Amino acid sequence: MSNIAIIGAGPGGLLAAIALAQRGVRSTVYEREGHPAQQRSYNPDRSYPIDITGHGLRGIRHIDAVEVFDSYMTRFRGISYRGRTVDPWNEPGWIGSRGDITRVLMLVAEDRHGDLIEFAFNREVRALDVNAGEVDGRSFDLIVGADGAGSRVRSAMQQQVKGFTVETSAVSNVGLILELDRSTEQLDRHYLNALSLSPFTMSGVITDETKPDGVRWLAVIGTKRPLSFSSESEAAAWLRRKVPKAEDHASPQAIGEMSRRRAIPLGRRVTCSSLHGGRAVLIGDAAQTIPPVGQGCNASLESAMVLDECLAAGPLESFGVRYDAAWKPQTEALAWIGWQMRYEDRMTAVRAILGALMGANIARETKSSTLPYSEVAGTARRLGWLWA
Repeated sequence: MSNIAIIGAGPGGLLAAIALAQRGVRSTVYEREGHPAQQRSYNPDRSYPIDITGHGLRGIRHIDAVEVFDSYMTRFRGISYRGRTVDPWNEPGWIGSRGDITRVLMLVAEDRHGDLIEFAFNREVRALDVNAGEVDGRSFDLIVGADGAGSRVRSAMQQQVKGFTVETSAVSNVGLILELDRSTEQLDRHYLNALSLSPFTMSGVITDETKPDGVRWLAVIGTKRPLSFSSESEAAAWLRRKVPKAEDHASPQAIGEMSRRRAIPLGRRVTCSSLHGGRAVLIGDAAQTIPPVGQGCNASLESAMVLDECLAAGPLESFGVRYDAAWKPQTEALAWIGWQMRYEDRMTAVRAILGALMGANIARETKSSTLPYSEVAGTARRLGWLWA
């Protein structure tokens, strides 16, 4: 194996390229957007703070980048609610936007492996032959689909690989972004701060060098149906009733901007019959899109690590079977976990409380760096009647 194409320069794609380069394997990374350092690190309408913890930490450790992340991102110490730590995190971990994570991984890639990783930015892939391993007429040993929920690689596999099928479904989770631009000194930047449980509202920081303290505070408000407001005053009144803690930290201008945003659909689920086909393989959201449980980016990083481990374990001809056996049960378990977490749903709250009392604290255990997703889901399923 001498050359691999990676479609998508998000967290999973970049970690895969770095991990392969550590073993001397060349890759070409295709990305339709520009270089991360030349892009905004966040989209004001879609970005929200995420934590990189257990499963993502495994991936970061795999490429020996913990110290680099410590230098460039905000350390994560847990989840806070009403000023009290309700879920501490004692291992290395970080808070930021997807763009923050991508920028740090690019630093690692360019600093350590510029001779083995070729980047093709602003490059929209037009032709994929997954059976022949061709990207725009160029041949590769393997094509890695790291191109997210709307994956073109997955679509090509669906069209070209016999027996490869994709199923889609959705829950009605949506999110609306609100910037918190005042009185944030009451919030601790090292925590994800829950401002409300219904609607579920979580706030945290992303990196922003234009701010005096180097961070921008954002909150995502999770609801079961899209919010729409006819005016800024209507949005402010709704916040005052539903999420008063958020209104305490948001200026009228920020609330006005929120009132004009569209809610982000967050409940989509995509399930593939296999994670490989022909000379192509899927990682991250391309392999399994899930309703959000705080694990999308973490799972993407871990899937890139598993990809590298499976490629290192034996010949390319049997790689797909190894990868499916190692990672598909984890994607299926995580999809099942995500399916249980529905915004503004009373049964979701009941499951969370009773599950924790009965030894199945899914929210906490999915963050573990030692528990596979399949084990977390298995523990919950053994409670039987409690889970759908």
